[in-house]
Amino acid sequence: MSPEPGATMRWACAVSDNADGAQAAAELAAVVREKLGPVPVDLCLAFFTTAHVAQAEAIAVTLKRELQPGTLAGASARGVVAREREIETGVALSVIAGRLPGVGVQPFVMLHDVWREPMDDVPAFDMAAPGARGSEVVLMCGDPFSLDMERVLAQFHRHAPGVRVVGGMASAGMKPRSNVVFLNEWISAEGGFAISLHGDIRADVVVSQGCAPVGPALDVTHVEGNVILTLDGQPALERAEEVLRSVPESDRHRLDQGLFVGRPARGDASGRGDYLIRNLLGADRERGAIAVADHVRLREKIRLHVRDAQAATEDLEMLLAPQEFDVRAEAAVLFECNGRGTNLFGQPHHDIACLQSALRGPVPVSGMFCAGEIGPVGERNFMHGHTASIAILRPRG
Repeated sequence: MSPEPGATMRWACAVSDNADGAQAAAELAAVVREKLGPVPVDLCLAFFTTAHVAQAEAIAVTLKRELQPGTLAGASARGVVAREREIETGVALSVIAGRLPGVGVQPFVMLHDVWREPMDDVPAFDMAAPGARGSEVVLMCGDPFSLDMERVLAQFHRHAPGVRVVGGMASAGMKPRSNVVFLNEWISAEGGFAISLHGDIRADVVVSQGCAPVGPALDVTHVEGNVILTLDGQPALERAEEVLRSVPESDRHRLDQGLFVGRPARGDASGRGDYLIRNLLGADRERGAIAVADHVRLREKIRLHVRDAQAATEDLEMLLAPQEFDVRAEAAVLFECNGRGTNLFGQPHHDIACLQSALRGPVPVSGMFCAGEIGPVGERNFMHGHTASIAILRPRG
């Protein structure tokens, strides 16, 4: 991990819409070599759309041959992020690679059988997640149908408190075994990967929401798993409708964007950014109950939320504002929800434009649209919805 005298961190990124996965990978590898110089590189990440799922192995083999990366990882997605574009539809392969002197890069595969049960002690965790404890940041991707990311993050909270995890869930397919993740020689339609980074690297992490709260916090007074029966002592559906009726007429149009439930990420949750956004699955008028896409605790203070483009923009710009006063970033990896992009903002390339503007870019960026994003709130990592989760990377010092 000792860098050569005068060596500095360098990154390069590229994107291709070539329908042939191997050719696309070769094109991008040539761009990376032109920018970074002779191979090998220390780390290469690849994000590819649905059309390339069947060609994932060819992509991995080509990138391995052409760049000789110390660590190579990739994930399939509905859409990908490039340096100045968000490609939400069609064929695309986005790659970012870095030469990282003085940086320790420790990858590990995550399988359901290993992570489904709690780990009893630190040695067991270290065996499953080598290098994670004490790392600057962990980049993580997984298949949403075969890896319980909530369990993974719970183990991180227990055995590696304070270590930040940034990433997202593969989104190219909407059924089991329709996604692909790979790490070095391993390629699979199940599981996931993680990469611990430590040493001469600094990561700033931004987790920005795409929803805004509506109405007051509501006390969960009767709940069965993910079904909320009463709020504030009233039938849950009745209380929720009461809140919605109180929304001023001038704001009623916001409800057309969909209704969500915010669970507090920390005890003093009071506003935007303090909640974990969860889908509202439905309502049972006969029981007066509402169902949420998560297990809710008794006496939890939840809050109704709506998708809101203006609030999402303000939140992202506010969280990125300190970057304008920092030294220039060398790279960033952006994981954003499938519900963002044109779906939310009505125009393409919104999040990448905000990011590059704050970083005084363009700087090398890659990433993907996700079926769930991973990022920290306070001292704990969570699964999110409708967020942009970003790792901004610089040399330490």
